[in-house]
Amino acid sequence: MRAAIYARVSTDDKGQDVENQLIQLREYCKAKGYEIYREYTEYITGTGKKRRPAFEEMMEDARKRRFDVLLVWSYDRFSRAGLKDIHYISDLNEWGVKFVSYQESFLDTTTEMGELLLPIFAWIAKQEAKKISERTKAGLQRAKSEGKSLGRPKVEINGDIILKLRNEGKSLAEIAEELQCSKETVRRRLMEMAKSNQDNGAAAAQGKEGQELALVQADSEISKRVESKTNEISVVMDPSKNSEQNSRNQ
Repeated sequence: MRAAIYARVSTDDKGQDVENQLIQLREYCKAKGYEIYREYTEYITGTGKKRRPAFEEMMEDARKRRFDVLLVWSYDRFSRAGLKDIHYISDLNEWGVKFVSYQESFLDTTTEMGELLLPIFAWIAKQEAKKISERTKAGLQRAKSEGKSLGRPKVEINGDIILKLRNEGKSLAEIAEELQCSKETVRRRLMEMAKSNQDNGAAAAQGKEGQELALVQADSEISKRVESKTNEISVVMDPSKNSEQNSRNQ
């Protein structure tokens, strides 16, 4: 059986060396009769967003079935994210690659006990992730109800300066570099100014139309009043018209 060894030392582990892990893992492979395909080693923390090139290469080789079993000194050398990273072992299992932790005998998928415990660990990890998600949502909801602003503070930059630089022929990336902000911030500010100009133009047009309509309505009202007054004067000046009007009403 071809075995791959993964050994890692964190940058926080002062004075530690992967060789301490490799010695015992090589002896384990010899005792089991495993052929060592390759040793993947690196000095990097197992948490955070830092890439682990050796780890990624090892997982890719596992996917291609270049070895049959992966051997680590302990699970925290494989990952320090706890059960959250148990899916890596599930992936290995799906690819037909076994996982063995030298220090934790229960994390040995070459045995029936290890095969049995793997889905249980996966279920626990899923429940824990669900709880974390629920707590996060509850915290966000509480913050909103208290009127707190969520997310990063909005970066405000002078729109006139952006337009000036844009008219000089500079790209969004060049403007962003000069103003020490992201290109997306520059793009967003330009879009906001364009929308504001459109809204102002529409409001001005609506205001002009409203004024014209008001003038027409006022002119019509004045015409009606003039016509009514003219009729009243005509009746006063010519009583016969008043008699005719009374006859019509009767």
